[in-house]
Amino acid sequence: MTIKLAISGASGRMGRRLLALSDQDEAFDLVQAIEWSGFPELGEKINRSAVIAGRARDVAWSGALAPGADVVVDFSSPDNAAENARRAAEFGVSMVVGTTGLQTGQVDALARAAENIPVLFAPNFSLGVNLMFRLAAEAAKTFGDEYDIEIVEAHHNRKADAPSGTALGLARAVARELDRDPDRDLVHGRSGRTGGRGGREIGMHALRMGSVAGKHTIYFCGEHECFAITHSAESRDVFAAGALRAAKWIVAQKPGLYDMGNLLFGGEK
Repeated sequence: MTIKLAISGASGRMGRRLLALSDQDEAFDLVQAIEWSGFPELGEKINRSAVIAGRARDVAWSGALAPGADVVVDFSSPDNAAENARRAAEFGVSMVVGTTGLQTGQVDALARAAENIPVLFAPNFSLGVNLMFRLAAEAAKTFGDEYDIEIVEAHHNRKADAPSGTALGLARAVARELDRDPDRDLVHGRSGRTGGRGGREIGMHALRMGSVAGKHTIYFCGEHECFAITHSAESRDVFAAGALRAAKWIVAQKPGLYDMGNLLFGGEK
């Protein structure tokens, strides 16, 4: 069965890769390429922007999710993701969300939509990063409170939010194992006379430079050793391919809020 696909944020860096990769995949039929309501090319065919030259070239830019798709993949903005969740629930469209920087109310909008449709929300769609989440949690469980934890992430100089969703996902993964609160125990960078390091701190550091697709390292350092896990993305295609894999999976699920751990490893969240 061909999956009718909508892509939100389709003209952005990730959106363009989603357009290109989905166009090469016979499992998908692109039916909507969605952009913000003020996008200057609304109503025009997407091939006029040299975004794509394959099967989907005659699809027109649209300003909002409409009925007719089986699944929408959202890499837009936090406000647009929340609005797309509301519309997806209304139209019965499954949803994959990779948009980062969502605040509590916007995440709540995804949870409300998940009462009626399946929603997969993930900070990162690469297989390696999602394995990194599991390894980081296991390391935290093994090392316990005796080891200091620091997270360093690097991205291209146009990324709008910091720290990255992936870095926050790592923080949450280790915080769960150590009974810590990311909102209280995260320390973002350091400057001045900060005093000694607090025992419950999880350090967080964001680098923005060049065209880095994404690099994350989490350190566990004790009195006599340091242990680190690092993941580097070589191109954005690793995220786009993972999001399309998620789109194929989510259309077969029952309503609920899922993450990549459910897809890759099974079990409950």
